[in-house]
Amino acid sequence: MPFQFISASTAKSHMNNAPLQYKAPFGLAPTTIGVSLPVNGLEPPRIAVIGAGAAGAACAAGLLRAGFDVTVFDKSRGLGGRMATHRAQWADASGSTHVAEFDHGCSQFTATRPRFQATVKRAEALGYASRWSQQVYAAFPLPRERQVVVPTPNMPAFCRHLLSGVPLRLGHAVTGLQRCPGGWLLHLADDHAEGRTEGPFEQVLLTIPPAQAAMLLAGHQNDWAAALAAVRMAPRWTLMAVTDDLDWPWDAAEIDESERGALAWIGRNDRAPGRRITAGLVPWVAHATSAWSLAHLEDDPADVCKALRAALEKKLPRGLPVRWHHAGVHRWRYAQLANPAAGGFDCWWSAGLGLGVCGDSFGDGTVEAAWCSGDELADAVAASLDDMLDVQTVETADTTENVDTADSAKTAKTTEAEPELADSTH
Repeated sequence: MPFQFISASTAKSHMNNAPLQYKAPFGLAPTTIGVSLPVNGLEPPRIAVIGAGAAGAACAAGLLRAGFDVTVFDKSRGLGGRMATHRAQWADASGSTHVAEFDHGCSQFTATRPRFQATVKRAEALGYASRWSQQVYAAFPLPRERQVVVPTPNMPAFCRHLLSGVPLRLGHAVTGLQRCPGGWLLHLADDHAEGRTEGPFEQVLLTIPPAQAAMLLAGHQNDWAAALAAVRMAPRWTLMAVTDDLDWPWDAAEIDESERGALAWIGRNDRAPGRRITAGLVPWVAHATSAWSLAHLEDDPADVCKALRAALEKKLPRGLPVRWHHAGVHRWRYAQLANPAAGGFDCWWSAGLGLGVCGDSFGDGTVEAAWCSGDELADAVAASLDDMLDVQTVETADTTENVDTADSAKTAKTTEAEPELADSTH
């Protein structure tokens, strides 16, 4: 059956009206939007957001602004997901230590939708993002100059800015979800222990790669789990290397498919705004093609590094030998979206279950798609909870009115009886 979903804008249009009935995605039973809250209605629900990438940051930030109690969990020790910056150290022949930084995941993005543009503009004003006219070597008719946004001073800075004020539980992998009377328990694992739980949370929102989300949803929402398991994310090996400075006029090179070989993209990390510049040295980031990465997915990292270093050297200016100072690789298992999540929605949300899913797989795999998906999920959750609170407020008002009416009746009866008493004693 086709997806059926209540969007945030539709939910908001029903605010302050009767409880909205809807059928959740994949044929969940019709339910009234809203979840159980404390009887007094004063405490905000506890919400767990799993994933601290662009989607998770947007979702958590939106819910925090709406006044909800939000905690973000991520298995990594850092923020940003694939918006990542790796810091490497090495010693030269003299024993001197050098440092280089590599934006080895997503290294820039674009902003075309108004709400995301406004968010980027605020980040720019605070110094967490910069506009960049990137000079790219690319085959015609692709543009040679591209207007992009780059977080500063590193890629995680954008998500760190969005998550300001949100409680973070980094280095905690969520290995399972468990229903309980108060909502959901999270099963956690970290470097020190496994089998711990945290909760209960009234809602759990998954913003992690589809394959990982599918594993957590299995047994709780199997239709969602099956749909997410069908989303393919291509892997990618990435080379991070430092060489002597070279006469290379481009900020990046997008390699044409007919010339690719192992590499799809090459970039000079020191050309991006706010990045570290070391005289005489160039930090390179080179992404392998999805096909090459898949074919060598389980290869020894040392062999992958050697192969990608050779591939990069072939693309650099010829005539002089390349002097290598540092080289390393990183494997992204879920790097690039191959096919989007089915249904054409920005996110999935079931108020009845207290479960939601969002991420770049609900769009075109970009940072903007991830942010918009997370932002929409936050709106959908907030709208449904606000709608339920409105209903509670009306019910409370009705109860208060009934009590006041009863008290008034008692007072009226007493007022009538008092003169009779006075007359009889006179």
